[in-house]
Amino acid sequence: MTVATFAEPFTGTDHDDFVAWAREVREYRIERASDRPIIMLYDGDLVYRGTVHGEIAGNVSPVVNETGTIQLRLPIDLDDPRRTWAAFWALDEEARGTSNIHIRVETMGARICGRMKPKKGVTVVRGEKGDEVVIDFFDDIEELKHVFVAGNPFLPLSLIQQPKAWMLLLQADHGILLTLAANLLRLQLTNIDIADLLKLLDPDNWTVEGLVDALRGFWQQSQIVVKPRFFGDSAAPLALVVGSIRTSIFDVAAPILEDAELQWDLRRWFKGDPEPWPGAGTDWRDGTLFVGIVDKSGFRQGTSIGGNLALGLTRSIASVLSNHVEDSYDLVTGETIDETGYRLPGVLGTLPAHPYVVYRDGDITGIQTSEFSRSPGGAGRITVGGRSMPGVNELFEAAINYGGDVLGDNLSMTISAIAGFNISVGSLGGAINAFLAPIYRDSILANISVPLLLRTAKQGWGHYLEDTSPNVTQAFTAASVMDLRARRRETDPEIDFTLSVANASPWLIGDNGFGHWWLGDRIGGTSKYLMPRVFVRRCLSLSIDWGAGKGIAIEAKFGATRNHKDGIEHMAELVGRAMSGLQEIGLW
Repeated sequence: MTVATFAEPFTGTDHDDFVAWAREVREYRIERASDRPIIMLYDGDLVYRGTVHGEIAGNVSPVVNETGTIQLRLPIDLDDPRRTWAAFWALDEEARGTSNIHIRVETMGARICGRMKPKKGVTVVRGEKGDEVVIDFFDDIEELKHVFVAGNPFLPLSLIQQPKAWMLLLQADHGILLTLAANLLRLQLTNIDIADLLKLLDPDNWTVEGLVDALRGFWQQSQIVVKPRFFGDSAAPLALVVGSIRTSIFDVAAPILEDAELQWDLRRWFKGDPEPWPGAGTDWRDGTLFVGIVDKSGFRQGTSIGGNLALGLTRSIASVLSNHVEDSYDLVTGETIDETGYRLPGVLGTLPAHPYVVYRDGDITGIQTSEFSRSPGGAGRITVGGRSMPGVNELFEAAINYGGDVLGDNLSMTISAIAGFNISVGSLGGAINAFLAPIYRDSILANISVPLLLRTAKQGWGHYLEDTSPNVTQAFTAASVMDLRARRRETDPEIDFTLSVANASPWLIGDNGFGHWWLGDRIGGTSKYLMPRVFVRRCLSLSIDWGAGKGIAIEAKFGATRNHKDGIEHMAELVGRAMSGLQEIGLW
């Protein structure tokens, strides 16, 4: 991305020239901010069919790590089929040749693509103000819900799967991407050119350049391609990726991405685009979906979750209290800020570790409407469990059986001595245990109850006393620890805000260097009734609306994208996933 993307590069010689040039760039960017999205339609083969003009309205709603939606409302008129061609084309599946429709929306530096919903994708609506055709799309993250994780993607799925579950311990982003790549290899064999595969056997290709070309050709017909990256370039935590053919890569990755505060990065490639990564070339098929994972949080290096307008934003790192359930946050002070990432000429954006964009509420503000909510949280004690910890029920059962057997033997000896001949009473352990089991089972060490002292200290003397979990888990196990933390997070205090903001007032909204912030970035918000306090949260979702006779309206939802976890819970989740995987492959 260069300055030339927005305006002519700076060619002046003094400060006055630079000021004039910078003002010109700013004005040009503001003009671009009000541009309506460019909408292009493609058929099921990703063949371009036309650019849409004169739509009634549209909406794009991307969401962090979840399927977003795209809606397009088109006019339709039998007397003017040329002007309303897109509506007729979308309705006439037989003439189109393929049933799928793909959309490409270019807006504010972002490219948002999607495929028509498999159910109720195209709808004709007849109303008093005229007829229209509504097309609903899922964005490209929906693709990941249809890639399933085979236990062994390198063996024929219909013939044999050994092991039955996929297990991979790697850094979170590398583990997810490697798992996805292995299963894409399994799924895309029907698209891969065998001639490119055979090139790998040609001795003339056994050079670095030859192997790179052969491997690139091997993937060129694949619908989805994982962007390669070097091991060691990630700060993500270790994660155990566990899946089976019944779980999609989306479901496998969801809890890992949440824990590591990572984000899917999907972008479709079309002719005229630069290389997807350096050295990838530009001879890919139109519509190829390139998948990566990015870190837009920065919480592992320290980042901002708040501050105030007078003193600026503070940086903090999360830690846990001694009860291993509640989170606390420690301030980071005295560090020199590394601003090199902000010294890229002509490129806008925000660094995860040092966010700076703050929307100030007041009489003159870029905030058009806002909704700001705070909640004190739930009860001051969390209780989970329902089943005795491992070994307790078994210990009681063994003791009763043993005691009953000893009692039976002693009664036999006593009765035999009195009667004068041998009488066997038999084992009484089973009978006694059958009577006592309903009484003692799951009554000893069957629950974990933890007071949340930090929460109650903030709430005051008057607070709700206790919450419990609807799940029944075995106490003092990995599952119960995770259940305890999950229930605590569900009842945590929350600070959420929704802002409808005007673009370029003062911040430009956009992706790929076109704007100061975009989906997933940390943004500060204020309320004029709580000045000068600033609350910083990540952008969870965007809703971009446009229509005839009106400009672009943007609404953004901000909140916590991650439930913070301590080391014990992270270890418990790893153990839990490992046990599930071992059980799946028959070793546990």
